[in-house]
Amino acid sequence: MKLKTVLMNRYKDDEFIFKLSTGLKFVLVSLGFTFSVLLFTYLFMKIDLIYFVAHGYPGASEFREAFYTFIYSALIDEIPYMMVAIVFIFCLGFYLSSIMIRPFKVIGKYCEERLSGKANYYSPDYFSDLKLLTSFSVFFFSHIDEAKTRGKLVKIEVPQDYTRIHKPVFEKNFFFNYLFVIIIFALLASVGIFVVNNIIRDQIFQLTQKFLSNNAIAGSKGIRYFIEEQFSVADIAVYFFLALHVLMYCLLGVHLYGKISGPAFAVFATMRSFLSGNYHNRVHLIGHYYLRDNCRKINKYLDHIQKNLT
Repeated sequence: MKLKTVLMNRYKDDEFIFKLSTGLKFVLVSLGFTFSVLLFTYLFMKIDLIYFVAHGYPGASEFREAFYTFIYSALIDEIPYMMVAIVFIFCLGFYLSSIMIRPFKVIGKYCEERLSGKANYYSPDYFSDLKLLTSFSVFFFSHIDEAKTRGKLVKIEVPQDYTRIHKPVFEKNFFFNYLFVIIIFALLASVGIFVVNNIIRDQIFQLTQKFLSNNAIAGSKGIRYFIEEQFSVADIAVYFFLALHVLMYCLLGVHLYGKISGPAFAVFATMRSFLSGNYHNRVHLIGHYYLRDNCRKINKYLDHIQKNLT
């Protein structure tokens, strides 16, 4: 019952669902390209099989059976390594999503602790490097502390560097730092796909060579040349798939950046408006369910400030 309760609570936890879905997005990208490369290799190798059978080479039927048996056994041998890689990639996506929403959690937690009287000072999250939100949250909470000392919150003249901002700011340090991490792991995942593909392909090549040797087929040198050149052509397609794999990870990074750039501006704009005298303004995010709990904490804090200091 306890496990069921924990799982149900997790299922209802919007933040956890966001982290889970992000981890699955990373996994699906790599799995999709892994299966694409393996399928391409399988189809390419099947051309050889069709060639042998169509030309009636001795033992071609036996080779076909051995071919399929070998394909399945080779894939099964690689499954444990693929499972480890899947878990690793999922954990990467889960961790990155946690880091991405960390600035909002820090602000929300501080607001909650302030209401309960536990927090003494605001310690922003510099690790994530969302400069606009981080710097202005320091400015905001420092003026709220000053207002508490005076016993009243008065309209604050916000510096022009902040008043000129009317849309989400491109946080290049944040974006490129996270994109760099994503690309590194994309390259590692690509290397893994390449290695698995090569292991299977090399073993199939050895099986083909053994078939040619055992049957002493006339013109086997020409067939060997054909197969070797076929692998060279296949390499071009495999490299294309791997390059596309890295590109998809980059696009995933852009997608994830969009998940926090808009909310960061919304929180910033609400704080700025609040200091400027619009004490009824609150953070309202549509569609960003994973930040809902943090925004509630911020809004409760703003309610408290409006009620007690204005």
